[in-house]
Amino acid sequence: MLSFFTLLAKFRRDESGVFAVFFALIAIVLIATSGAVVDFAAMQTARSQAQNALDAAALALQAKMTATNSSTIQASAQALLTERLANSRITATITSTTIDMTNGLLNFKAQIIVPTVFLQLVGVREIPAQLQSEVTRSSSDLEVSVALDTTGSMSGTKLSDLISATNTLIDLVVQTTQTPTYSKMAIVPWTQAVNVGSTYSTAIRGQVTGPSQISSATWMSGSSKTIASVSKGKSTAVSTTAAHGFIYGDYIYISNVSGMTEINNTIYKVGTVSSTTIFEVLATDGTAIDSKSWSKFSSSGTPKVTKCLNSACQVLITTASAHGHTTGDTIVISGVTGMTALNGTHVGTVGVVPSATTYYLTDEDADSVLYSAYSGSGSSYCTKYGCTYYYFLSAAGGYSLYQINNCATERQVNAYSDTPPSASKLGMNYISGGSDCIGQTILPLTSNKTTLHAMANSLVASNSTGGHLGLGWGWYMISPNFGYLWPTASQPAAYGTSHLVKAVVLMTDGQFNIQYCNGVLSRDSINGSSSQKINCDAPNGSSLNQAIALCNAIKAPANNIELYTVGFDLGSDTASLDFLQNCATDSSHFFRADTGTDLTNAFKSIAQKLQELRISK
Repeated sequence: MLSFFTLLAKFRRDESGVFAVFFALIAIVLIATSGAVVDFAAMQTARSQAQNALDAAALALQAKMTATNSSTIQASAQALLTERLANSRITATITSTTIDMTNGLLNFKAQIIVPTVFLQLVGVREIPAQLQSEVTRSSSDLEVSVALDTTGSMSGTKLSDLISATNTLIDLVVQTTQTPTYSKMAIVPWTQAVNVGSTYSTAIRGQVTGPSQISSATWMSGSSKTIASVSKGKSTAVSTTAAHGFIYGDYIYISNVSGMTEINNTIYKVGTVSSTTIFEVLATDGTAIDSKSWSKFSSSGTPKVTKCLNSACQVLITTASAHGHTTGDTIVISGVTGMTALNGTHVGTVGVVPSATTYYLTDEDADSVLYSAYSGSGSSYCTKYGCTYYYFLSAAGGYSLYQINNCATERQVNAYSDTPPSASKLGMNYISGGSDCIGQTILPLTSNKTTLHAMANSLVASNSTGGHLGLGWGWYMISPNFGYLWPTASQPAAYGTSHLVKAVVLMTDGQFNIQYCNGVLSRDSINGSSSQKINCDAPNGSSLNQAIALCNAIKAPANNIELYTVGFDLGSDTASLDFLQNCATDSSHFFRADTGTDLTNAFKSIAQKLQELRISK
């Protein structure tokens, strides 16, 4: 029997089977080492996917953060991370959420765990990785103008949907914290025109020629004289109870005579003056008056003879300041007391204009105002474009008198630019009765969410669709060229300002069908009756063609404006859909909303895109 030491030495020298054992051990290491490349590549892919998902969650949620909702934000982020990662093998967990409202910062930290395939052979069953995503809200300033269609077709549920969607947009776009950068919104409600309000109307459209105040109105020269008698014969003489003061050629008016009523209410010419109390009465052409067949004069009552200011005994209006009227003008007089027959429209009846502050009325004379003396007040209005009233030939062939309101229409010069109104005024707007085209006025840029919500909640549907005007004013509200009109806090920044996003959102539910000529619905407008339209076509063409030109002008590279369009409940209206698609900055800026939910989602998507732009700039 071999000794223990001999066996041990033999075992030590025996090499049979060693290679197989050695290879098995080495193979495990080789496979694990080679497989580690695959496992780590899979981990890097998963890490990249998870990082993208985490970044997307941060971008989506940064607009919703508040100082107290970190747990809610983290739960939402976790759901988005899991959903967008979409890989059940990978465990992704958000480990912390940091919200810094002062600096507008949202920070997520997360961990992913990726199971291994090959490294399990050497006991490494999973690979962890740490992730972090941080976004800074309001990294760029934001100026957004929203032009909202509130025409008649938007009434009912559709208007309620619009109000709800607009309130959502306000909350998503306008941030609670306005430092270190700001986010502001302007709202332009529009229908057949845009109400610029009485505060801004003069600067935008030009000075309206208002009335000149009437200081007196009379047809008489001096006072009436009481008639004592009237002779009968081939010539007629009048005798007065006191000196009459007339001279040959004066024109007079006789009234209130009893008995010889044939002489009443007629203009005569003074003939031979026999004495200070007797004169001959002639016809206005200078021929004698044969009164043989007239009734006998009676002295009862108060028979009167009055000298006229002119040969037609017309009323002479005197104004406190220059009236601006010329012969043949149509005018409007209102507010006169005493001689109330003057109140109303006087069509083409301005006669001779003796001076800058006087004019005769050809349709008002001694006969029409005989028993009513002027006692005070009154206003005299011109009726041309630019005046308070506008008298025009309608497309129906008749004449209409419209009154100016607070709305603005297109301008013929610089129609498709944002040239400031100081250099080129926008058009005025005239409507029967002078009512505003829309009750809500434009709201300049503001970060006051209470004010913005109040505007959204006040929207009312009415009237037709002047979409080019809504689009134009959507642009003007963020144009630095219009900025001087608004309060300092509402003035837009200059084009090209660094870290600034400017955007226009146009929302509409129908075809554009109204345009203007001289501030009145043009003859070639689709909507409106011929009696509501002026007898001329729009100089700039249709509302749609004007809108197309404005779209192109807004998108000019120098402006750097994001132009979003939203078509609401357009159904099969391919013409409107095509216009909105082509108008937008690109296809990603166009949204079709068939329902109220779609409209809210469209506004949410626009808000998301704007927030992403703010972060990326």
